[in-house]
Amino acid sequence: MRRSLLPSRRHPAFLFLQRGLARLRWILVLTVLAVAVALGLPKLVARISHDHSPQARAAEADMRAIGDGLERYRKDNGRYPSTQQGLLALVIKPARGPVANGWQIGGYVERLPRDPWGNSYQYDAAEDGDSFQLFSFGEAGPAGGGDDDAHVIRLH
Repeated sequence: MRRSLLPSRRHPAFLFLQRGLARLRWILVLTVLAVAVALGLPKLVARISHDHSPQARAAEADMRAIGDGLERYRKDNGRYPSTQQGLLALVIKPARGPVANGWQIGGYVERLPRDPWGNSYQYDAAEDGDSFQLFSFGEAGPAGGGDDDAHVIRLH
């Protein structure tokens, strides 16, 4: 009877080598997964915590209320306040043009809130008064910062 030069599948050295290779594959797979998680998880956590922070939610609620006031202003006056009139036109009847003939006595918002970081909300209207942008600079403030901190929300 002839013996093969290759170890049989029942040979202890072969079984040890097979188990070692299987473990090496698992170690490589787990290492790749750990690196992927280590690179991606901090960005994901930062984005989720920023989007769901109490300050961001408060800013969104404030801007929805201001946006509702702007919509009522447009309904009464046929256009949004100009950029020069600003958000103050929701509280006080604008003295400069364009004239707000249908301005509602008592205004459109009770008061103009500041964002949760102590800054004013920013308002920009189109020249024709048909659209606007309302936003907050967020935690970075007017001085700026990274895009992640820059604008909490924009209403159009």
